[in-house]
Amino acid sequence: MRMTQEQLPRKGECEGNREKCGDKSCPLFGTLGKMGRDNKRRVKNCADPVARGKRNRRKGDSKARRARKQLGIGGANTRHEEHWGGDLRVEVKAGAQVAVIWTKYLLAETQSKQQRSIGDPRPFALIAMPDGTTEGLVVMRLTSFAQLFGE
Repeated sequence: MRMTQEQLPRKGECEGNREKCGDKSCPLFGTLGKMGRDNKRRVKNCADPVARGKRNRRKGDSKARRARKQLGIGGANTRHEEHWGGDLRVEVKAGAQVAVIWTKYLLAETQSKQQRSIGDPRPFALIAMPDGTTEGLVVMRLTSFAQLFGE
């Protein structure tokens, strides 16, 4: 007999995969979340790969929704950026994989602000041109991009 959500204990030890969990304090004790597809309930901040993957996907989807809204992109309401409408193909990345880009952007923006002429209202864009290529990348804030090219 399967227990209903009301009958399950509210608090307890995390039921995640302890062998694959990277947390030294595993198993965590605390409020147990909803039962996953594997019929296990996990505590918040569980380092089990299933829980980590679910958090990463949720964060990525949230950032993508926010970007889409700021840019005013229409089309199919889906988590897959390839199916979004508009004149621009986009791929939204979030988390640690883009932290280096953000840091480099902030440093370049600070340098540009220090050298900017008084009264210059133009938005800032970082142009990155790595060695070995004649191409470059344009990196700018979503708000600035939306003001220039959005609705």
